[in-house]
Amino acid sequence: MNLVARFLFAFLPLAAPAFAAGPPPVETFFRLPQYSAMQFSPDGKWIAALAPVSGRQNLVILDLASKKAAPLTQIDTMDVVYFRWLTSDRLILQTGSRGTRVDDVRGGDLWAVDRDGGNLRRLSDNNDGAMNAVHALRIVQFLPGESNEFIAQEITLDHLGSQPGALVRIDSRTGRRVSIALGAPSGGQAEGWVVDERGVARFLATQQKDRARIYYRDGPDAPWTAVDERPVLTKGWVPLAPAPDGKTFIVSAYGDGDKAAIMRWDPATRKVAEVMARHPQVDLGNLVWDYGRPVGVSFDADREGVAYFDEQLARVQDMVDKAFPDAVNLLSWPRDRAKFIVLSFSDVSPGAFYLLDAKSRKIEWLADREPWIDPKTMSPMKAVRYQARDGLEIPAFLTLPKGGSGKDLPLVMVVHGGPWAADSWGFNPEVQFLASRGYAVLQPNFRSSTGYGWKHFTAGFRQWGLAMEDDIEDGVRWAVKQGIADPKRVAIYGASYGGYATMMGLAKTPELYRCGIDYVGVTDIPFFLTVSWSDYAYSDSIQYAAPQMVGDVDKDAKQLHDTSPVNLASRIKVPVLMAYGGADRRVPLDHGTRMKAALDRAGVRNEWMVMEGEGHGFRELANQKAFYGAMEKFLGDNMK
Repeated sequence: MNLVARFLFAFLPLAAPAFAAGPPPVETFFRLPQYSAMQFSPDGKWIAALAPVSGRQNLVILDLASKKAAPLTQIDTMDVVYFRWLTSDRLILQTGSRGTRVDDVRGGDLWAVDRDGGNLRRLSDNNDGAMNAVHALRIVQFLPGESNEFIAQEITLDHLGSQPGALVRIDSRTGRRVSIALGAPSGGQAEGWVVDERGVARFLATQQKDRARIYYRDGPDAPWTAVDERPVLTKGWVPLAPAPDGKTFIVSAYGDGDKAAIMRWDPATRKVAEVMARHPQVDLGNLVWDYGRPVGVSFDADREGVAYFDEQLARVQDMVDKAFPDAVNLLSWPRDRAKFIVLSFSDVSPGAFYLLDAKSRKIEWLADREPWIDPKTMSPMKAVRYQARDGLEIPAFLTLPKGGSGKDLPLVMVVHGGPWAADSWGFNPEVQFLASRGYAVLQPNFRSSTGYGWKHFTAGFRQWGLAMEDDIEDGVRWAVKQGIADPKRVAIYGASYGGYATMMGLAKTPELYRCGIDYVGVTDIPFFLTVSWSDYAYSDSIQYAAPQMVGDVDKDAKQLHDTSPVNLASRIKVPVLMAYGGADRRVPLDHGTRMKAALDRAGVRNEWMVMEGEGHGFRELANQKAFYGAMEKFLGDNMK
């Protein structure tokens, strides 16, 4: 592949395609954005951005003075999925595969390159993604100032899963690595580090088998000491960063509450004390950084936002939010904070980038993410709440098709994967695609969805196909009671765990749905927990956490059998569309083939799609078009 390109193109918006009357074509919603991310160089002279080049997502550099952009990379075999300025003249970038589910770094590498394309250095060796020898780097910390060095952890991916290695300081120009945590305690399969501004490792948080441990040291020559130990699936705290006072540390902790808060940990007392930030609806655990220094905390409640500790940044955020009141507005800035890049997006817009002059308070449009999307034709999404049958409040997002009555609509329940994840407010290509075809969409953050507190998370333990499925069913009944959904035209769709919930819902309450769509979904829970060729098969999480969170294959054998859709095919009475990736190592293809065979034996009408070479979610646009095109036809045939 040709990694570095050396030609210029004008920084101009791409022309939006003209559509005939009717909904936009499928690819409108799923093609690569014109610009998906932008970031200032530390000196404020340049902006790096991710943009399509050679049919893949690549890295381009914008000169603010000339308004010209130079493609820094021109990779045609994979995507640039991440980048970060190291200095004002040098960048780090990660290659991998950009897709509809997650960014996949397998087969990609970490690179460093100068802004002009010089001094290219490959820093990791993924060996083209071969499963017997994948050597990756996980970035832990960037250093303050114009340092060409950064902190990363070596990771090996093999048939045993992810194995953490040494914590190292890497020179991006020479590739030289120096271990900075010699003598640290043995961690386990999951490790998290906190490194201070001098590049000294101060905290090591580990999960080994069924125990979580946190170790701390006062400085580079001080011994490591254990400061906390607990069972993995219990409330605790996680170190995040040194606090601005230089004496204490910022942690995410539950304390005596149900929601995780941002708090201080004092090395003198070895205790979590003062609350720095707390949200009444959601957990807090992600910091916002200013060149190695934490300056705020992000949150994702009814919509995403940032609360800044820094007064100047808080004032800028307030000014931007007033300028764009119906959007999420995310800021990035150079060191002098003279200018800001604003990414403003909403439920009906993928977003646009703006340039803010902090002194003049002038905001100038830079580029749209997807100029072919017309926000005026998209469908609004709103946060809603409904009660599950046991009284638990279920947060959800409801999207009604633009221009309709909002009553007695065909409804698609879209169930997120994970299940330890959550849906958010914002522009969702799948949701907008369905809404453009006339469907209302309800996305429930059922119990076990993360971010809504400890009670909501643990209420889903051992509840696959039981109370978790009840939450989804209760969402359908809520939408019907509200007059939103036509009870005779309800479909269910999801991917991964959402695919499981789809098949289980069709088997558990066949009278509730007209049809279902299973995308790369689990269908056999015992197989999911014991398969030896998945990418999690030998992980501590599957061996020690899954028995508590999903079920024990021996002690809970009957429950897991009775809540596996592959054993319930005869109960399904409506048509099913199933789509799987032939190379999926998260949910192996056998889940799909076994389910299809069971449906065929039961005489259930089903449509079947396998994309060879695709993994856990289709990444090639042609395959996405084929899948969503099949979905459109399937729903159209069965929701009349």
